[in-house]
Amino acid sequence: MIRLGSLQHVGLDIGSHSIKIVVLEKTGQRFRLKAHLVYPVYAAGEMFDPDGPKKSVVGPRLLGAFNQMGLAPRKIKGLASAIGGPAVAAKEIKSVQMTDEDMDSSLMLEARKHLPLDGSETIVDYQILGDDPNEADKIRVLLVAATRKFFQTHLETMRDIELKPGIVDIDQLAMLNSYNQFNDLPDDGVLIFLNVGCRKTNLSVTGRKSMFFTRDIPIAGYNFTQDLMKRFDISYDEAEQVKITQGMEPDLPAVGSSAGAGLALADKSPFERLGDEINRSLRYYVKETGQSYFHSIILSGGAAVTKGLDEYLKHKFNLPVSIYDPCAGLETGGKVIEAGTQLSIAVGLALRAE
Repeated sequence: MIRLGSLQHVGLDIGSHSIKIVVLEKTGQRFRLKAHLVYPVYAAGEMFDPDGPKKSVVGPRLLGAFNQMGLAPRKIKGLASAIGGPAVAAKEIKSVQMTDEDMDSSLMLEARKHLPLDGSETIVDYQILGDDPNEADKIRVLLVAATRKFFQTHLETMRDIELKPGIVDIDQLAMLNSYNQFNDLPDDGVLIFLNVGCRKTNLSVTGRKSMFFTRDIPIAGYNFTQDLMKRFDISYDEAEQVKITQGMEPDLPAVGSSAGAGLALADKSPFERLGDEINRSLRYYVKETGQSYFHSIILSGGAAVTKGLDEYLKHKFNLPVSIYDPCAGLETGGKVIEAGTQLSIAVGLALRAE
């Protein structure tokens, strides 16, 4: 049983493939990783749902994860969780300085213009990022919106297991929070963050003085698995294992007729399609901001370690590419945290809870 004290905080990342939980303890100015867990959303033999796990699936698995850690959900006080996906949107805008009351009403109108979702009722929040370096009378404001239905479902999922929701962040800001806690953003130019999950890759571009931009790309780990299933006529579980152990170019016999093989060669690989979408996003960013100085690409997420992905991105964009380890700045008692980059969002959430 893990006993939670007043200086211990929990980050909860409910992904479409796995649940990540991080417990941090603050000692002085340092953070100690007290416990962590990566827990599958689907049990062995269950088929992954490409539309995302249903609430009826997530609840029992979430309870199972906390039980495995020896944590009683109803006793957790310092909790932060995150939401993400197509029901969530974020955008940086410029605004004149105003009172909190005027800012609230003004940004509600701005959100409807800048953050179109699906026409559903939305909830909106914002964060002031600081003065605009180019216009003295303006400030930088980050707008965040989510559909009310999606947000309420997230809260209900936790309350169903007697878990008090606490702070709710968005995926991309939680991941950046984990990075910014222990690393500096560049004064000039920007970094490209790619959080490669199961159903989507979240791209975020940010720098100390440059506009924050984020976009979800619907190409990620599940697409890698699908490609292996199709090319080698293997099951989902087999393809997952091949992806983990051998990468996207395994030593397996391809299937299909010669005509089919020719068609397959003409198709773009999931790496190439992901690269094209990243390229589109960066071209848009340059057009909108005039900023074209990209320092490097930083990968995180469960599918970030897919063999060959870092090398592909390095050669396509001619930029340094690194796998981000959010545990590098934490005290781990000398242990190597194999889950590493999968915990990026959960670590950022636990830091936010603190």
